[in-house]
Amino acid sequence: MVNKILIVYYSLTGNTHLIAEAIKEQTGADIERLKPIKDLKSESGTRFFWGGMHAKMKQKPKLEPLKHDPNDYDLIFLGTPVWAWTLTPPIRSYLELNDLSSKPLAIWNCAAGNGIKAMERLKKELQHPNTVAEKTFTQPLSNDSDEQVKRAKEWAAEIINSLS
Repeated sequence: MVNKILIVYYSLTGNTHLIAEAIKEQTGADIERLKPIKDLKSESGTRFFWGGMHAKMKQKPKLEPLKHDPNDYDLIFLGTPVWAWTLTPPIRSYLELNDLSSKPLAIWNCAAGNGIKAMERLKKELQHPNTVAEKTFTQPLSNDSDEQVKRAKEWAAEIINSLS
């Protein structure tokens, strides 16, 4: 039975945020937006270079204080943009701070290109024993936002129904 749900995500440009809000609207979940103390500038022309480099180097930035303890939840939705085919540094920091291995985990990513290939790499790196679902969204803000939001809500509802 899924009583308490937490959405944990990082978003630099707003794509992952859009999906997180859609999942929240569908599920009534609590939401934890990860914010590095020192983040990249979303409007910077070099954000992809620096973000990709930081992701490849597996950096773990310090995060602003978290509002929710994942141990208090029955299901975690974890969302990340795809940077250099891997986890973003803020997600990596969160996973180092929190052991989610006993929690059912639904993961999603937002990608500009082949998000399915990136999802395979994400799952391999996460090595989470209890991943219950996964989904890739392609540029939600610029690729039919309404349809992407609808897909996110349907996906969240399917997960809740399957775990009830």
